[in-house]
Amino acid sequence: MSDHHAADSAERQGRLLDAVRAVSSGLSLPETLRRIVGAARELADARFAALGVIGPDGALADFISDGMEPDTIRAIGNLPEGHGLLGVLIHEPRPLRLPEIGADPRSYGFPAGPPPMHSFLGVPILVRDRVFGNLYLTEKDGGFTEEDETLVEFLALTAGSAVSTLRLQERLRRAALLEERERIALASAGDVHGDVAI
Repeated sequence: MSDHHAADSAERQGRLLDAVRAVSSGLSLPETLRRIVGAARELADARFAALGVIGPDGALADFISDGMEPDTIRAIGNLPEGHGLLGVLIHEPRPLRLPEIGADPRSYGFPAGPPPMHSFLGVPILVRDRVFGNLYLTEKDGGFTEEDETLVEFLALTAGSAVSTLRLQERLRRAALLEERERIALASAGDVHGDVAI
C-alpha cells in the first residue's frame, strides 16, 4: 500500500467516525435522517444522495435528498415512487453498485428535471432486521468503489441503530405523556368527588 493510499484511507476512516458521531447525536428522527443523507454523500464523495423511507405498504413514503438545488427539486415534481433501481433495492435489500445507471436493464429512467446521473450506489438501512429505507448515491467521478460501498454500509448500520433508538425514545415519551395525563385525570376526578362529599 502506497503512502498516499494509506493516508487517503486513514482520512476516509476519520470522516466515517465524524459521520457516525453526527448521525448518532441527532435529537429527532427528521434531523437524523437529514444527517444520514448528508454524511453518506460526503463519505462517498457523491454529487447527489437521497434516503428513501419505506412505508407499511412497501412503497416509498418519504424521500430526503442532499446535493440538489431547491429549484431542481421543484422541477422534478413528484417524489419517486420506488420503480426501477429504487424498487430493486426495496425488494432485494442488499448493496447495489453500478458504473452506469442507464446500462442496467432494471433502470426505469428519469423524470424531466434532474441533472444527468451515471454512477450509482444503493445501500439498505435495516432497523431490527427490517428494511427501514435505502440510501441512494449518484455521480462520483470515476464511479463508486468497493471501499465506498463498505464505508456506506457501515454508516447504514449506524443509521439503523440511531433510528431504532429514536423510535424507542419516542415510544417512551408517548407512554410517559399518557401516564401523566391519566394521573392528572384521576387527580381531577378525586377533587370533584371530594367537593361533592363536602
